[in-house]
Amino acid sequence: MSVRRAGALAAALAAGAQGAGAQTAPRDTLARRDSAARALPPVVTTVLRSTFDPVRAPFAVSATTRAEVQGARPGLGLDEALRAVPGVQADNRFNAALGEKLSVRGFGARTQFGVRGVKVLVDGVPATMPDGQTTLNHVELGALERAEVVRGPASALYGNAAGGVLQLTTEPAPDATLGQRVRVVGGSDGLTRVQSTTGGRTADGRGDWLLSAGRLAYDGFRDFSDQRSTRVLANAGWTGAPGALRAAFAWVDYDAKNPGALADTARRRDPTQAFANNRRQQTGEAGRHGQLGLTWRRDVGPGAIDASAYGLARRLDNPIPVRVVALDRHAGGLRAAYTLGLGADSGAAPVQLAFGGEWQRQRDDRQNYANNQGARGALALDQLERVTNAAAFAQATASLGARATLLAGLRHDRVRFAAEDRLVSASNPDDSGERTLQATSPSLGVNVAVAPWLRVYANGAYAFETPTTTELANRPTGAGGFNPELEPQRARSVEGGLTASGALGRLLAGSVQLSVFHARLDDALQPYEVPGAAGRQFFRNAGRAVHRGVETAATLAVGPAVAVRAAYTGLDARFREYTVGDSSYAGRRVPGVAPRRFDLAVTWRGPREALVAVEQRAQSWSMADDANRARSPGWLLTTVRAASPALRLGGVSLAPFAGVTNVFDVKWDAAVTVNAAGARYYEPGTPRALYVGADLAGAIGRR
Repeated sequence: MSVRRAGALAAALAAGAQGAGAQTAPRDTLARRDSAARALPPVVTTVLRSTFDPVRAPFAVSATTRAEVQGARPGLGLDEALRAVPGVQADNRFNAALGEKLSVRGFGARTQFGVRGVKVLVDGVPATMPDGQTTLNHVELGALERAEVVRGPASALYGNAAGGVLQLTTEPAPDATLGQRVRVVGGSDGLTRVQSTTGGRTADGRGDWLLSAGRLAYDGFRDFSDQRSTRVLANAGWTGAPGALRAAFAWVDYDAKNPGALADTARRRDPTQAFANNRRQQTGEAGRHGQLGLTWRRDVGPGAIDASAYGLARRLDNPIPVRVVALDRHAGGLRAAYTLGLGADSGAAPVQLAFGGEWQRQRDDRQNYANNQGARGALALDQLERVTNAAAFAQATASLGARATLLAGLRHDRVRFAAEDRLVSASNPDDSGERTLQATSPSLGVNVAVAPWLRVYANGAYAFETPTTTELANRPTGAGGFNPELEPQRARSVEGGLTASGALGRLLAGSVQLSVFHARLDDALQPYEVPGAAGRQFFRNAGRAVHRGVETAATLAVGPAVAVRAAYTGLDARFREYTVGDSSYAGRRVPGVAPRRFDLAVTWRGPREALVAVEQRAQSWSMADDANRARSPGWLLTTVRAASPALRLGGVSLAPFAGVTNVFDVKWDAAVTVNAAGARYYEPGTPRALYVGADLAGAIGRR
């Protein structure tokens, strides 16, 4: 095999494997065949709080690179970045008022809006608040460079998350004194997206900066579902004598309508309609969100200090069918850790120790008003909510000889919720109060090479997840304060898996990854609605549930240009103990969780960023209610996307692209609203849609 062919094949396989799943880096096998292949930049992940080659990670870790996140995609949802990652169900509801529904191994499926059960970080700044609630309105999909996922309980690493961790990173500054890129996308249902990205690096290479601004307009395929948003992000870094310092800023101004879920008969008759009461009550969300984060790293003695701080402000107006929710949020936090390497000089097994602490604070000024056709009526709730999360953690990473890697973590979290009721009268008692929830979360994982082409891993972890302030504050009685009966859910998980990778002849190389897991949830948090407050979710603890399953991912590179990627998830999530009134739901499936999912993609990459890709996504039925009387049918969707070779015009390049989603115009449900009142469970997915776009880029002083 020639030097050029070996290097190109290794690069193509590594890029494709990152989207396929954890522990996939067949470049190692190819590297043994040629020294040039060994010179390729290594693929590493940092989502485990340590720098890991994914092959050696003792947990299920996946990563997608820019080629998969950005390649000829419209940038409408986070699902575009997470396709073909096994164990992750990313439901794009095409409803910006609610946001994407993201679950990992079934954790997080309970949410009606935002993300629960999965810890999310964007450029090192937590998008998940101290109470466990995550909103992603401020994420600029058109500037994403990378997405890393830890599947499974992650409290020992990040706290207050039972499902896993998602770490998003925006693109780096261009390798030039000044670089400029403009992306324009237009498509079906009034899609218009314009994004400008400018950046550069200093002459000495120590500093870099990036500024991106974008505007999105989308009318939607359903009535009363239009959305508008303007986003700005900026980051800058400097490396010098004081250490490495980086700042990241994000801001968004958005306005989106909420057409609501539909009952089965309405969905079959016309899936493009909005629920009449949502239109009448003008449901939706408008808000502004701004945040700033700082990170600093410096070598100190035999180790290094990593410190970070962030602050954010968020204001929203959120009419739902029975209420208008007004929220003014301020939050911030600090984190510091000291990392120390041991044993490298003495010849003993290298060991890396990290220990430190975190402190986060959240302040929500919340009012609920009666909804008079979108206008604020009588004040129904007025309270000040505070959440304080203090945590201490320690983590040890050890290389046990040349073949094994050990990762151990221990974390203790103390989360204090406090509510100050400001709507008190002779007929409305003071519901002020506080609750403190705490837990210690250990984790342990090991990865062993049993052959040059085969590695196995196993781990065990304990996680806890508190109810969010919204879940605690929504009480069926209508009273203020926090629900005194709602408890955090706790998860115990064990997992095992393997990775095999290698070259198959002169032109083929592949990898296979397999994970098997079993997780037990105590006091599982479960949503429900009541007839008198349709569209508003309340929460209760469901006793005990078990999530168990298998995840597999495979990648095959055929020559230097073609990659085949496949992923399968089989998940059995059931209640073991769950009684509501006189009804027992023991043995029933957890709603909102699809038992089976399959992704297949065939991609050809040509010169000058040319691309042709065909993707198949299949998902089985999923239950819509605790009793398992209603279910959403399964579906199979096809997407085709392509980009022509970039046209060079002097120092400027023009790269047109286009795509078709849902090629065969299948009727499908993008998501379900679990336990919805009036049996309005179903959120229709988009019909066939076409988009076209182009990237225009140039640079001055390319280095």
